[in-house]
Amino acid sequence: MNAIDQIPTKREDLAGLAGDIERVEAIFSSWDETQRNAVEAYRRAIEDLHGEALRRLVRGLKDEPAALAAMKQAVTDEVVYAVLRRHNILKPSLSERVEAALDGVRPMLASHGGNVELVNVRPPAIEVRFVGACDGCPASALTFHAGVKKAIEEACPEITDIVQIKGMSNAADNDSVRFVSPFALGAVGGWHLVCRLDE
Repeated sequence: MNAIDQIPTKREDLAGLAGDIERVEAIFSSWDETQRNAVEAYRRAIEDLHGEALRRLVRGLKDEPAALAAMKQAVTDEVVYAVLRRHNILKPSLSERVEAALDGVRPMLASHGGNVELVNVRPPAIEVRFVGACDGCPASALTFHAGVKKAIEEACPEITDIVQIKGMSNAADNDSVRFVSPFALGAVGGWHLVCRLDE
């Protein structure tokens, strides 16, 4: 029995199914380049076939009200949703787009010991909260406007009200708080000479 035979094939949840795929991909990763390229071409061909079949199915059913209602219900299933998203048949949800925008600023926040989390989505408004060193930092207003708010506005123009709600920690209790926003240099266009040190 080889390694592929040991991979279970009957899973019902998304995490289990995705885990099976990752285990098979781990096996492929040890193969030589020619074999990996062949497997990748095979995978792409199967994905293209499945994607085209799903697109034709959706196109054929979307004009039928009962079928459209059934499809909308079906996409509440995590596996159905993940597959349709994988094939770009469904657009990412607003929450996913906001999270993607926040992922773009998180490395900068992490460099200062902080993070930001999405608290609530109620279009056209969303609520975010700073955590860690960014929560309560004196520079958090600049970080919010030049980093978080700007990223969300660019990714989700339909969101017109981005609210920063108070975090749960006290900045005075946080030894790692820094008083400079990670977005400070970008906001003011870089350093400016104020005076020479010998003055």
